[in-house]
Amino acid sequence: MLRQRIITGVILGIVFIGSVLLLETRWVGALFTVVLFVATRELLALTIKPSPIFAATTAAGFALLFWWSLSLVNPLLIFAQSLAGLVLWLVIALGLLFYRHHGNWSLFVRLLMLALGLDLLWICVHSLVYLHYVYGGELLLFMFTLVWVADIGAYFCGRRFGRHKLAPAISPGKTWEGVIGGVGANLVWIPLVFWFQQGSGFGLVEFMLIGISTVLFSIIGDLFESVLKREAGVKDSGKLLPGHGGVLDRIDSVIAAAPVFVSGLLMAGSP
Repeated sequence: MLRQRIITGVILGIVFIGSVLLLETRWVGALFTVVLFVATRELLALTIKPSPIFAATTAAGFALLFWWSLSLVNPLLIFAQSLAGLVLWLVIALGLLFYRHHGNWSLFVRLLMLALGLDLLWICVHSLVYLHYVYGGELLLFMFTLVWVADIGAYFCGRRFGRHKLAPAISPGKTWEGVIGGVGANLVWIPLVFWFQQGSGFGLVEFMLIGISTVLFSIIGDLFESVLKREAGVKDSGKLLPGHGGVLDRIDSVIAAAPVFVSGLLMAGSP
């Protein structure tokens, strides 16, 4: 299982990093549109559980609408969407504090979770394409590394020192020690990137605040997807990625991280 997970992770990493750094934005947008299609299918399965044909058709329509909307993207729209995403994730964080496992959500609640999830996916993928178009592949890749470094730090610190549960009603395996490990790893990583990139037009304090805020919200994204899976009674959002589960399992943290990162950049006065 671990070997399969590593092999899949290496392949995904090579494909993703190569695409982000080497392809033009239109092709990166096409790649993210495909990701959006698969993630939407998985979200439908976690919430309203429609027939495969209905799920594929709905996901395809949503992805095509997103592809068309890329021609309308502008800084003001992205800023508004990113701030809306930031507010939504703050509300979700508050809701997670009061979450208790139900196991039998009503159709209304499942539709509400579907609509919320689609909104968050839309905002996230728009943010990712905008980042690539305006700032280039390197800064987009940096945003992803914030999540990856946090995951690695959380994994090792959680396994070695984990004692205090972060959200036992949602994900019993996550601990506060893991959170500290993920944030601590980024407290080393972010200044290294700042030094290597010579600030990328930001001050160190701004760069650190944007980075750490992004990491903290990425944890909320992970927990929110865990709630959806817990209520759906499944371990993974899908089976597309051997050893990793589904696409949502891989991007749950990024869905929350992207609008926070973009909001931070724009509020800091970047284009």
